[in-house]
Order: sequence, then C-alpha cells, then structure tokens
Amino acid sequence: MTVTLPALYAALVLGAAFPDLPRARVALVGLAPFAVAVASYAVNPGSGDLRVIAGAARASPALFFAVNTGLLLLGAALAAAVALAVLRDRPRSLRGLALLAGSGLVLWRVAGLAGPSGAVRSVLAGAAAALLGAGVGTVLLWLRRSTRSFPSPVGWPGLGGSLPMAFALVLGALAVVAGPRVGLVFLGLGVAAVADFLGRRAIGQGRVPWLPAVALALVPIWWLMTTIAGPVGLRVANLADVPFSPRAEILIALPLALVAWSCLGLWPAQRLLPAGLLAPLGLALWLRVARPAVPEGLEHWQALLFPLGVLGVWGGALTGSSVAALNALAFVALASGAPGSAVGAVLLAASALALAVARRPGGERAGAAVVERLAWVIAALGLPFALEAGFRAQVTYTLAAAAGAAATFWLGLTPEPRDRHPSERFVPAEVA
Repeated sequence: MTVTLPALYAALVLGAAFPDLPRARVALVGLAPFAVAVASYAVNPGSGDLRVIAGAARASPALFFAVNTGLLLLGAALAAAVALAVLRDRPRSLRGLALLAGSGLVLWRVAGLAGPSGAVRSVLAGAAAALLGAGVGTVLLWLRRSTRSFPSPVGWPGLGGSLPMAFALVLGALAVVAGPRVGLVFLGLGVAAVADFLGRRAIGQGRVPWLPAVALALVPIWWLMTTIAGPVGLRVANLADVPFSPRAEILIALPLALVAWSCLGLWPAQRLLPAGLLAPLGLALWLRVARPAVPEGLEHWQALLFPLGVLGVWGGALTGSSVAALNALAFVALASGAPGSAVGAVLLAASALALAVARRPGGERAGAAVVERLAWVIAALGLPFALEAGFRAQVTYTLAAAAGAAATFWLGLTPEPRDRHPSERFVPAEVA
C-alpha cells in the first residue's frame, strides 16, 4: 500500500481537531510547516509518494529536501507533543490516544525521509524552524495582549430582518453562481451588493455603499467584453473562445480581480466592506468569468495581486480578524491561477464563512464551538492546495502567506481577546 504525504497530512489534521484549547492551537500551528513541505514536494519532484521523494532526495544534494523533511518532522513532532500533554493529564483520553496514534504513524513514516535528505541537516532545519516559530509566536501573542477589543453591535447576516432584501440577495447570489451569461453574473453581483448594503444600513451597520460602488466597475467591463466578443457572445461556458487580445486581457483582468478582492473583504478594506460575507460571490466571479476569459491578464497582474493577498493574511491575523485572513489565503490561491488553486480557494473561503457563522453575535455556544472547530479543520485541509498553487507562481510571496497562515492559526485560536468585527478599531491599550 502506497502511503502519500497528503494522506499523512489529512491524518494529522483530523487528529489535531480533537484536543481542547490551548493545545489544539499548538497542533494546528504545526500543520502549517507540514503543509509547506507537502506543497513543495507536490511541485518538486511533483509527487506525494514517499518513495519518489526519497529517490529524488538521494539523487540531489540540494538543501531543499533537508529543509522540507525538517518541516515535516516538526509538524509531526508538535502533534505528538500535544498528544503526550493530553495523556499526561488524562491517561485514558480517547482524543489523546487518537492523536498520539496518528502523529506517531506520521512521524515514523516521515522519519524515513531523513536518511536520503541528510538526517543531521533535516533535524537542524526542523529545530531552526521551531526556534524561529517560537520567537515569532511569542511576539505575536504580546501584540495581541497589548490590544483591546470593543463590543460589536453588528448582527448577522446584516439583512435587518427584511424579507425583500433577503430575497434580492438570494436571487443575486444565484445569478452569480449559476447565471449562463456574463451580463447576468455581473447584474447578480450588483443586486447582491446593493441588497446587502441596504440590509446592513437598516440595522445601523453601513453608511456608505462601498461594495455597490466598486461593483459599478463591472458596467464598462461588460460593455468592453461585449464589444470584443461580437457574434461569439458572452456565454459563461464559451468564454475561452472569445478572442480577447493580450492588451484587452490586461485591461479587463485588474477590475475583475479588484471586485473579487472587495467581495472577499480583505484587510485593510474589511472595515469598509461587508466582512467577506459575500466572499463566495467573489470566488464565483473569478472562477466563472475572470479565469476562463482573461487568464493571461490575471497572470500579468500577479505581481500586484500576490502582495495584496499576503498583506490581507498578515493584516487579518494581527488585527484579530481570522475571517479576513482566511479569505486572504483564498485570494492568494486564486491569484496563482495554477492547478489546484480553485480547490484551495473554495475550502479556505468556506472555512472563513463557517468561522463567521460560528462567531456571530448571539450564537448558541455549544453549536458554535463545533462549527468553529470544523472551520479550522476545513482551513487546514485547504492550505496545501493553496500553497502548492502559490509555489507554482510566486515562491517568496507564498512562503510569506504560509507564515501568515501559521500566525492565523496561532492567534485565531487564542482564547482572548475574541475575534472582533472588521468595523471595530484596532487600538493599543496604552493609547485607549
């Protein structure tokens, strides 16, 4: 039976979901370096098969294999340490036993890569990553403790109890997700943005229609796309056949990407936009229209889109908005345009939406805890897909995003202070 790194990673993710806080936080943080190695090996040598990786490591003296093996060992070791800590307090804990069994199996199989990769170099790489992570994590926790959260007056989901607005929002969302023509997709997104704003204004949340204003950019884009398409038309299924020139793709791609960025509600714009609750519509706009119509245009703007995504990851993590950070990771995956990016983006955006639901004001605590834990599991499962796609496009920015993902896990699962809504200010306690 062939054992692959993605399968071992999935076992670690399921095991990390069992322990209670704060130990679950340590186990989930350990998934970030493991996911980096899984994604790196998926790109080079292009396989998750341990035998293929071992053969490639023997044939190459590159430090790449030692570093990745060290990251794998670090992730598995952190999960095993959490399991031992759980069993120390509760020797018969089923959660601890399950995590120990899973992490032990992963550690045993991953240790087989240490020899071909260089055992000493692999251990040193893992130890260096652990020390660096511990130092950065300590600083991040200090930053979190030096801030003060404010009570959020925002309700969920911002429709103000208005049935017409809810109906308009649902119709608009259906048009974006399933509309057969680009014009209908654009119209649906505009209707959803207006309905969301009116519903939020009814409960005193929104004053300026920022997202509807951004969505107006779709009007000239639709006109330009229609003019170029001519008799071919703008059916979503046939967008790849529309003869867009390279210059037209560059011109069309940036507004589409920025509208999707706005729907995702990334930092620092999450104070103006609806907290990424319309993120699924941004994903649908990108995957159904932007990617098939203007792929070369999106590739041209990667040097701008990747930094926007990485900034959103770190900004969301540090300012206490895990939802914005997870949506930013989804945006990084989308910006890559590589195979697997859609899977990673969908999983990460779904986890962000689930986390927003779990942390809505007035939610039932027991059910919210289950949904929140499920949200972090989905995020962890989507991380390797997003990182693999990113490594195929922009390695440096993807590494920065991976570090931001670890920070998001670390700070997002910190018991206090809780995630605050993006409309709340980030104010140092000393100043306040």
